[in-house]
Amino acid sequence: MKLNRAEILKRERFGNHALLRYRWDGGPPRPGQFVMARTEVAAFDPFLSRPLFVHDYVDGAASLLFEVRGRGTALLADKNARLMVSAPLGRGFDTGVDGPVALVGGGVWLSPLKLLSRNLDFLGADHDLYLEIPASAPEAYAAWISRTYPAATFVRTDDLQESTHVLLESLGDLSRYRALYVSGTSATLAAAKEASRSVVPAQLAVRERMACASGSCYGCAVPVWRSGVRTYARVCVEGPVFAAEALAW
Repeated sequence: MKLNRAEILKRERFGNHALLRYRWDGGPPRPGQFVMARTEVAAFDPFLSRPLFVHDYVDGAASLLFEVRGRGTALLADKNARLMVSAPLGRGFDTGVDGPVALVGGGVWLSPLKLLSRNLDFLGADHDLYLEIPASAPEAYAAWISRTYPAATFVRTDDLQESTHVLLESLGDLSRYRALYVSGTSATLAAAKEASRSVVPAQLAVRERMACASGSCYGCAVPVWRSGVRTYARVCVEGPVFAAEALAW
């Protein structure tokens, strides 16, 4: 996997949440694709790059929205760090669905939905957004998300499990939608998979730890159904977006 030096255009920080904009001239990413990102350092510390969904892409500028959780993401959020990033990877959302559709995002994992929403706007597809903001998130982050998604319905609660329930309840009758596009915590994905079963097709953006991001190491494999047989698929190649019914969990 090749990493490219990228010109950082802007960094924004909202507590433990960060937005990184950089110049990308390698062609527009597809909604739901991810990149491998790391800082440019002499020593490999940390050794592995971080997989991050592409948040947005406008006029040759891509952006990444992520939560600072460890050394790798802390370095990426540092104002003095230089960026190394891969080309967009993986299989993203299938946008060839007539509206209305619903976009559902939990916490900072809503990150790929901005590019998806922009793409659906371009296609003229009617879509609604339902987003969860953790109660622990700083007000600056909540305000930024509200500005970024002005037409969204927001849920904000202290309890993670309760917020997932309230988030899906806010969609109302799921049968009025032609498709659901979901990116969130494992609890959000599991709940959306169950709620959409036999009601509406759902596409889930799955997150897993990655090492090679080329399919060689099988470190990101998840269980899936193929022709009625339970097997495994690599999130970095066959995903990260899967049809809900294909996931064997």
